Amino acid sequence: MVKHRGIILSKEELKTVLIITYYWPPAGGPGVQRVLKFAKYLPQFGWRPIILTVRNGEYPAIDNSLINDIPDNLIVHKTNTLEPSGFYRKFVGMKPGEAIPVAVLTEKNPSLKKRISNWIRANLFIPDAKIGWIPFAVKKGKKIIKTARPDIILSSSPPPTVHLIARKLAKWSGIKWVADFRDPWTNIYHYHNAPKWRLAKSIDSRMEQKVLTAANSAITVTEGFFDISPVCATHVLPNGFDPDDYRNITPNISAKKQNRSSFTICYMGSLKTRQYVDSFFNSLVNLQRQYKNTDMQITLKIIGVVEQSVRRKIQKYENDIRIIFTGYLDHQSALREAADSDMLVMFIGRSNIAGRILTGKLFEYLMLKKPILAYGPLNGAAHQILQATNVGMMFDYEDVFEPQHYIQQLIEKRRKNKPVITINSKEIERYNRVELTKKLAKIFEDLL
Repeated sequence: MVKHRGIILSKEELKTVLIITYYWPPAGGPGVQRVLKFAKYLPQFGWRPIILTVRNGEYPAIDNSLINDIPDNLIVHKTNTLEPSGFYRKFVGMKPGEAIPVAVLTEKNPSLKKRISNWIRANLFIPDAKIGWIPFAVKKGKKIIKTARPDIILSSSPPPTVHLIARKLAKWSGIKWVADFRDPWTNIYHYHNAPKWRLAKSIDSRMEQKVLTAANSAITVTEGFFDISPVCATHVLPNGFDPDDYRNITPNISAKKQNRSSFTICYMGSLKTRQYVDSFFNSLVNLQRQYKNTDMQITLKIIGVVEQSVRRKIQKYENDIRIIFTGYLDHQSALREAADSDMLVMFIGRSNIAGRILTGKLFEYLMLKKPILAYGPLNGAAHQILQATNVGMMFDYEDVFEPQHYIQQLIEKRRKNKPVITINSKEIERYNRVELTKKLAKIFEDLL
């Protein structure tokens, strides 16, 4: 039984949505959380989700803590898939089971074997390396449709392969279909410099066009995801935060009051070459030198997987500032570390669509209600949210002195026990996962 708008509904009274997603717990990362939270809250708005995903998928990170968020009565169907990852690891000399970076095509100065593998990936595996899942997912999807009779199909990418699966199932069944895009498809940043032939680009673009023509509705996390104009109706449904994730997250306030001589900055998430901002580290070095005759210690805590080339660059600053690499932590542990920090930092990766990017990290940061120092395009989508919520500031990638001044102001306010920021809580609540799921349910209902 489920309560929907104050009325108790039986399972038979709920409408059903078949959700097709490659990434599902124990996979980690913000993309998993978007679909997981939709599945968690949809029954509150009259919808029963059924999940179609892979068994033993190829994930860049594992987070077993997210399994605890799967509703007890949720039906999850897992199928086999054919993955080229094993061959790739063996060919390029990686260890068995070693995580393959999501943006492997953007790696700078790859070896000859990696260049060959990347060319094969870019030109033969279209739209992505998960195409081996299509026959398994379509076969299983047809069985689910025959027995569960879903009212809507929702596919959530990346990888874009999920939309090809949904397109086949929607055409076969006549069921209305919503395509959710957490990231762009052909317009995604790691395609821009990929070793992709014109024919491969053309095929990929035609696939994208067919999806945007066949789907009844498309959802993106921000504006401007497509270079082409979608034929179907489009909606913007950003990422957000789940208030349940923060119920047991309490910063160590008493310890902070006792120690005014430390200032901890936290970065949460993977850190890739395109995100590295050298000026930020120069700002920290300058600031620590300003406090050299005091007991103030600035600490930077980096939570997540850091590319080796980026890690080497950062380590050059370890003689000047205190840097802690925690590695990947499960979601709850990462939130606890961030909650105990004094400031959060965010780097929007450089690309031609950087101004449109809204990372899942931004919304998790918002709920923590800590000052945010961000680097990215001024007046871009992320900058506008920071301004509206009054939680932080956006700076240019090359700016050294303004970010330095901003951090110093925060340090001095905290040392004097003054409020460091005055946030707009009402604006932050717009990104509550419950409210966002309510909007998703409305999209479903409007289609029916």
